[in-house]
Amino acid sequence: MSKRRVMLVLALAIGAAALVPVIALADRDRDRGGKVLLGFSLQFTGPSSTAGTFVASGEVDDAGTSTVSELAVQPFGSRDRGRLSGRQTFAGEHGTIVTDFDGVARDISQPHQYGEGRFRIVSGTGDYAGARGGGRFTIVVDAGGNRLIGMEEGRIHVR
Repeated sequence: MSKRRVMLVLALAIGAAALVPVIALADRDRDRGGKVLLGFSLQFTGPSSTAGTFVASGEVDDAGTSTVSELAVQPFGSRDRGRLSGRQTFAGEHGTIVTDFDGVARDISQPHQYGEGRFRIVSGTGDYAGARGGGRFTIVVDAGGNRLIGMEEGRIHVR
């Protein structure tokens, strides 16, 4: 083989080898899914439940009803805080997404409170069957006015 041909083959081999990590990164990004934002407006329906509506944007384009069950706030420390947890269901036209959330509620003895933490997607139905993912949430509560306004923001992967 001529020196020029050897150099061309070597350059092509190096170029192909350089593409392997790029292809792997593209597959990894695709596996992470897309961004999802779930905004919701709820009202207390009992001591450990809420109900209301939601709207979703990003990878999920849907709207419908939302409920929270197993809602718990366990006070801890001396700074008017509590461990916040529960399960939230988003039922839209295209299916259902269920998330579990855990975080910290603040100003829990006050009429206006807020909470922050993490959520993870535990199940889905319809277009969201097999969904997985998670992210962060924020919620603001007006206990006297029976209003809870919040948002979950993260990533979702649907098979």
